[in-house]
Amino acid sequence: HRGSVFSLGLLCTAFGRLQQQGRAIGAEALCAEVAAMCRGLVDRELRRNNAGQTAGQRLFAAHGLSGARGEAEAGFRLVIDGALPLYRQRLAADGDEQRALLDSLLWLMAHNDDTNVASRGGLHGLRWLRRRAALLLAQGGSAGEAGLTRLRRFDADCIARNLSPGGSADLLIVTWLLAQLGAQE
Repeated sequence: HRGSVFSLGLLCTAFGRLQQQGRAIGAEALCAEVAAMCRGLVDRELRRNNAGQTAGQRLFAAHGLSGARGEAEAGFRLVIDGALPLYRQRLAADGDEQRALLDSLLWLMAHNDDTNVASRGGLHGLRWLRRRAALLLAQGGSAGEAGLTRLRRFDADCIARNLSPGGSADLLIVTWLLAQLGAQE
């Protein structure tokens, strides 16, 4: 859960800074503040001072995957530009928070260069996961019993391949947290 602790810690810090400065607090403002606080993080920690001791450092050195650091430095753009709007859309459509979260997770899995997946399954595993998640979304995501059945099969296939989309799950937590601020934007 290091990625979620890292991301949530940054968001809480940004929240405190914005509140202390009397600035508006909303999803965009929080993520912009996180991006400002993290400016240069990938360069400092992954490009210049990369000892290659963690899986994330090795994946950056080998493939340029920046993981949680890159997402934070980018101001959680995957969340702001994709997962959060989808979550809000799905929630508004039928009020089913669990299905909105499932579809948002699928969207993140289809678009995120998840370093946990790449660490376990290499780039081949990451590509497989991204393609499969995109296909499930194109088939309607979690809608209906057929959608849930496809998701259960996908889960079983991920387990069989030892692929765990932990980075995408971390971004889903960020998505949910930012959605709770909707009334303040």
